[in-house]
Parts: sequence; C-alpha cells; structure tokens
Amino acid sequence: MKIAYWNKFSSLLVAGWVLSNFASVSASVNNSKIASPVSRNTENTRINQIASNTIPKPKLVFQGSEPSTVRGKNFIRYKLSVANSEAFPAELFQSASDLPPCGLNKNSSRTWVDIHNAETNERIYGFCALSSPQNLNSLWFSVEKGQTPPKSVYIVLTDRRLNKTYRSNSVLLEQQSPQASKEDCIAFNPKNIAVNQVNGSWKIVEGGNHWMFDFGNNKNEAMLASEIIKKYGANKSCFVGRPQPSFKYLLVNNNAPSGSIAGEDCLAFNPATTTVKQINNRWKIVDGNHWMFDFDNNKVEAEQSLAIIKKYNFTNSCYVGRPDPSFSYLRR
Repeated sequence: MKIAYWNKFSSLLVAGWVLSNFASVSASVNNSKIASPVSRNTENTRINQIASNTIPKPKLVFQGSEPSTVRGKNFIRYKLSVANSEAFPAELFQSASDLPPCGLNKNSSRTWVDIHNAETNERIYGFCALSSPQNLNSLWFSVEKGQTPPKSVYIVLTDRRLNKTYRSNSVLLEQQSPQASKEDCIAFNPKNIAVNQVNGSWKIVEGGNHWMFDFGNNKNEAMLASEIIKKYGANKSCFVGRPQPSFKYLLVNNNAPSGSIAGEDCLAFNPATTTVKQINNRWKIVDGNHWMFDFDNNKVEAEQSLAIIKKYNFTNSCYVGRPDPSFSYLRR
C-alpha cells in the first residue's frame, strides 16, 4: 500500500512540475511580446509591405554620360538613378548569404538590379552587391567608344527572397548637346609657327617644340598648310575623338575662318541641309548625295561633329594634297 501510494504521489509531483514550468515559459513568452510592441509592429509592417507588393515602381532617370578608360580602352559611361529610391525598404538590400551567390561573392544582396535595352529587352549590365536604397542613385553601364549605345533603357529590381520583380519606366539616353559641352581645342600663336624637319618628317611646329601637324616627306604641303593657317589667323586647333580624332577643325578667336584664299581646294556645302546618315554600315556626314566625312561605326562622334559644323556655320570643306590630303580645315 505504501509503495502504491508513493507511486501515485510521485506521479502527481511530476505532473505539477511540468505544468508549473510550462506556465513559466508561457508567461515569459507573453511578457516578451508585450515588452516590444513597437519594434514588432514596425517589422511586421515592413514584411507586409514587401509581401503585399506595395513597393512603388522605380522612377528611373538618365543623369548624363562621361568618358572613362579601363585597361587602356576608352568607354562612354551612362549614369542612371532612381528618383524615388527612398521609398524602397533597406531590407531589400541586406546581405543574403543564404541565397545563391553572385559569382564568387557569397554575400551578395537580397535584391539584384539589372539594366535592359528597352527596345530589345536584352540585359546590358547588372548590380548584385548594392547595400542600401541610396545605391540606386549610382547605377551605370558603359559602351566602348565608337559603339552605338541603346536608345533607351529600363531597370528591373529582383527580390530573390520573395521572387518578386519591380520594373522601372524606360528612359532615353539623350546625348549632351555638343554645343553645350566643352570642345577639345589647343590654342597656339600663328605668328610663332614654322615648318621644320623633325626626325626625317616635315612638321608644322610652334615655338620650336610644339609639334602641331605632320606631313611626312612632303615639305611643299607643309609649307602651303602653314601659309593657310597664317593667312586666316587661325589660333586654335580642335578635335573630336582624340587620341585618334575622327574630325578636325581650326578656329580664329573662337570663330570659323572666313573669306577665301586664291588657289584653295575647297568643296562647298550647305550646313542647313547637312545630316548624319548610315551608309553601307558606316556613319557619315552628308549633304544630299555629297559624302563629306566618314566616321566608320562611331555615330556619337558623327553627331558631335555635325553639331560643330552647324554651330560655326561652316560652308566649305578644304584640303591640302588631295586625293589623300595631308591637311584639312573648314571655313565659311
């Protein structure tokens, strides 16, 4: 009887201990929930915001372009930003080591951003390690100089955790007006130029050490070009696309050379009807059927050169030494 009573009593003790501990744990959990209602509500709000897809459409803006050089190659970098970047929760850009890596980066961000050609939907470039919404204001992609960029682009944000995407509007990649941009010119004094033979090559030189134009073994063409520069009083030599310029021109006190010189070899054209056209897969400046300047695949430099022609109202394209001229210039 004593043994049976003890067994029953011990069973009651164990049951009481379990219930007591369960009550303590439950109270602890409840107290924890009550202790931080604000942080819990904030977190839940953010989770609900992302899960319910109330994140706004990214408002993409084109910020302009700039030249850049990478490993000796020249590029044009196109800069983009998201005008409403502050509307995107920071959680979207947290490091996500539990999600598939981005190449060798095992701590890439939860949300990746891809830039697409708006006409073809082809992916151009992407970012997989953005750390905050503010980084959306520093997006960019590059196109090698001479290559044609897309006309317009859009971006797609991909939340890899929730498998949701957010596509932006499309933006045109409008080129900065060449008239408003700084022209690439080198000033010189025409009174100080001379024709000298340097290392076996005839050159127009300013002040004895500024090599301006090279004529190889053709001294006569060098002398004629030097006389033309002096007669017009040209004091700026300008370029489009250095170090291998696709277009060159002279200026006189920031104006086009004007007038004429006896014996000049010039072809007249109308700047009002001059345009850029792609002919046989090459970009050219043309006036009607007159193919004036060839830029190969470089549409950007062709358009910049056309803007310069119109800005200075050049009406004549002139040469020294055709059919393979060693020197050229424009005047009006």
